[in-house]
Amino acid sequence: MPVLLRKSAAELNALINPVGREHLPLTDRLINEYVQSHPNRKPPNKGLIASWDHSLPEVIHALVALGLESVEVLIEYSTPGMAGDADIILAGQHPVTEDLSYVVIELKQWHKAVVSPANPIAVDAGYDKPKLHPVRQVQRYCEYLVHHLAPLRADRRRIAGVALLHNASHEVGSLFDLPQSDHGRLYTRDRLNEFKAFIASRLDPGVSGAHAADVLCQAQQYEAPSSSEAFSRVGSPHPVFALQKEQEIAFQEVRQKVRAGGTKAGRKKVVIIQGGPGSGKTAVAVELLRSLKQEGHHVVHASGSRSFTNNLRKAAEDSAPYGKRGAAAKQARKDYRYFQQFGELDENSVEVLICDEAHRVREKSDGRDVKKWVKERGLPQADELIRVAEMPVFLLDDWQSLRPDEVGTVEYLVERAQACGCDWEVIELPGMFRAEGSIAFREWVTKLLSLRATTAPAWVPDGRIDVRLAETPEDMESFLSQRMAEDGSQARMTAGFCWEWKNPPDDQLLVEVRIGDWHRPWNAKDGVRLDNVPVSSQWATDPRGFGQIGCIYTAQNFEFDWTGVIIGPDLVWKDGRFVVDRDKNHDSKLKRKSVSDEKVDRLVRHAYHVLLTRARSGIVLYSEDTDTRNALRRLIAGTVADSPLAKPRKRKLPQVATAAERTVAEQLTIEFE
Repeated sequence: MPVLLRKSAAELNALINPVGREHLPLTDRLINEYVQSHPNRKPPNKGLIASWDHSLPEVIHALVALGLESVEVLIEYSTPGMAGDADIILAGQHPVTEDLSYVVIELKQWHKAVVSPANPIAVDAGYDKPKLHPVRQVQRYCEYLVHHLAPLRADRRRIAGVALLHNASHEVGSLFDLPQSDHGRLYTRDRLNEFKAFIASRLDPGVSGAHAADVLCQAQQYEAPSSSEAFSRVGSPHPVFALQKEQEIAFQEVRQKVRAGGTKAGRKKVVIIQGGPGSGKTAVAVELLRSLKQEGHHVVHASGSRSFTNNLRKAAEDSAPYGKRGAAAKQARKDYRYFQQFGELDENSVEVLICDEAHRVREKSDGRDVKKWVKERGLPQADELIRVAEMPVFLLDDWQSLRPDEVGTVEYLVERAQACGCDWEVIELPGMFRAEGSIAFREWVTKLLSLRATTAPAWVPDGRIDVRLAETPEDMESFLSQRMAEDGSQARMTAGFCWEWKNPPDDQLLVEVRIGDWHRPWNAKDGVRLDNVPVSSQWATDPRGFGQIGCIYTAQNFEFDWTGVIIGPDLVWKDGRFVVDRDKNHDSKLKRKSVSDEKVDRLVRHAYHVLLTRARSGIVLYSEDTDTRNALRRLIAGTVADSPLAKPRKRKLPQVATAAERTVAEQLTIEFE
């Protein structure tokens, strides 16, 4: 069940009377439920416990005072695609329409808060970092639920949202400057009567909320869009993603700077957005591209990945109406480019340049399509990108660079921004929106690969992502095939670069990945076109890609419901940790003698870090090395032989908006004029 505790308001009211102990009985119940449902996490923090002790009773008292004892209260409603859970969702029947009715409530204990003068959704509430405006936060919760739950997507008027700051009044006056809507209203201590009136307008006191709560908890879910699908919808007037917290702050930071006139309003500013795999970098890039294009700005997306860029170009072409695809393909080549294509352009000739996957920025631009004079000038590639854009935006993960000449790190880009005479800002995205929101899994992978100096821990299932071992590659493939057949999952197999990868001499792929009697081909190399085989850039999205083994360069930037990862002989377990054997790696870029052992070690670990973090629902690991398999058995309890699934995947609906849905939908992106 996607909720920590579900009770009627009457049942909760009986649990909020003080009994002379440290916490309310309700809070003790919630602490126990939290510990039971989060076995591998720390106990709830002081802030959350204080919210249960002091903020939650304010809502329950209001419901009882309104005669809404039969309304169902869902506490800590899980939203895996967001950085956190919804504090409260009230479920019941609308008093006028008699339809399903829900109210999302974001609780804040703030005593004072001031809106940033530079960013209308960034709030200084006395913490180390700016916080997302609570109205914007609850709007995004509503938008997420509308995007993903069928009953709400059918009619988004069924859900409303409020932020309640019961400890504050005039001290947070500037927060009311943000435009409000039914999906986001703000109430404070001196406006509690208005808060009650709004709740009364949404919920019928004479009807039990049990049915509405059942509908919400058992609702069919829409699949989150893939990266290529998301980019194909940048022409939509409606948000593709519900940005959360730091994502929204980063988005508005860039948007406000562009609206202010970019370099025309002062010194050029380089914005660097850093986040781990699944932290929402793609969501920020998509929403920037979508909203800024819609406002008439000249925006270009750039990447260092051929597979990624070609996939985005094809998605843009395929989404165009029949008869206009040729023009769409031509425009897509202008909208989606490679990092090395900007050295020949004039300074500030691009208004906004979104440098996605910026960890793949090279030292210098090179290649056949780079003009001779650009090479002779010898500018760092980062300088070319900064120079060409009025507003350069870099999105990156320091742990995803793959080749020796890839230098894109936060430290390096800050250095280049300073060298170019620019202001700069680094924004962190700490959330996790892949692997069913399992931050624990991302941290476990990091420790497992010793990207941080720590002892590798055992994986403790957290109820979000399913982690399993396979005894043979045949078992891995069979299990993934079963997932695709039984619940419609998208699955792919990937491997470390430990087998040769040559161009096929005839009309078939070479079967080069060989483990015992199990033989499979790599995906097609770039430029190779064969019948019934997806081209390299489409391996991740074409169903025919299953059965071929994806390499790091075709798997990076994509995600799948299930992944199988073959850990090759270049990464083996010795003396309690993984060690790298560079002689077993077949990546030509890493075999050069000029590349140090230290750099090879780091890049091989980066490659496996990428492969191990592609999954949304589950992952299967296999190693052909006996000692490594034995070590993984000690760290991972689940196997593909176990049944049933630790968390059966719901069959989700495709994330496609119908004409009727577009008619009903309202744009939640607030305009700040």
